[in-house]
Amino acid sequence: MAKSRDVPPNQLDELRRNLDRLKLRAMLAHLDQALEDATTLEQGYIAFLANLVEREVLVRAEEATTRRMKSACFPTVKTFDTFDWAFQRTLNVQLVKDLMNLHFIDQGRPVLMLGKPGTGKSHLSLAYGALAANRGRSVRFVTAKKLLHELYASLADGSTEQLIGRLARVDLLIIDDLRHIPPRPEYATLLFDVIEARHLKKATMISSNLSVKQWGTVLGNPALTASLVDRLMERAYVLNIRRGRSYRTEGPDASPDRPPELDTDDEPAPS
Repeated sequence: MAKSRDVPPNQLDELRRNLDRLKLRAMLAHLDQALEDATTLEQGYIAFLANLVEREVLVRAEEATTRRMKSACFPTVKTFDTFDWAFQRTLNVQLVKDLMNLHFIDQGRPVLMLGKPGTGKSHLSLAYGALAANRGRSVRFVTAKKLLHELYASLADGSTEQLIGRLARVDLLIIDDLRHIPPRPEYATLLFDVIEARHLKKATMISSNLSVKQWGTVLGNPALTASLVDRLMERAYVLNIRRGRSYRTEGPDASPDRPPELDTDDEPAPS
């Protein structure tokens, strides 16, 4: 490898211009250091070029991950490293860890998390979302309430089809915290259309403190909701932690004066 001082200035300037034209910005930024390393380590041409290309690949991968994390709309970042595996004794830890291979995304299979408030459903959902984004999958995180409101609002300007189309293309759609909200007759149809557009093609993760039998009350159309649930349950993985302890009332940071959160749902969840 020629020493950097032996590279004609006009050639070096032309190289920089061409790297800029090709938008190889990481290679451009690392060029001087790569030339210095090549001189110090007496690298050959292939090693020099491989070093430059590797830097471009790494930077682009990091930028792509940053974009995916941003477009996912996570309210906060959670990971499995910060999850308290010992606290939730009723959690199927083996299933949680099996799902960390993300095969359910590749297979387009749903994941349902059922449990009373505070049992770690949102933490797990966010951790799966972050893991997926870091492994190259597109993710969208949205609360059930916000999603239903967005879908309902889209009816006013006729953008429903476009919105559902965008949701249908995401590798992993996480619908968090399906709970009791004032129902609208359109909710069931709108959410059904989203699930139908993703059925057997893309993975959908839904967390709820309600049993699936109660979803019809939330969505306002029990018959159509039953069809929605049928599609989800056809190939779903179910994490049932409805008998679990609440981190908010029993966790290490819980206030001793805080009253326990009630689990008003006595129906058994699917296993």
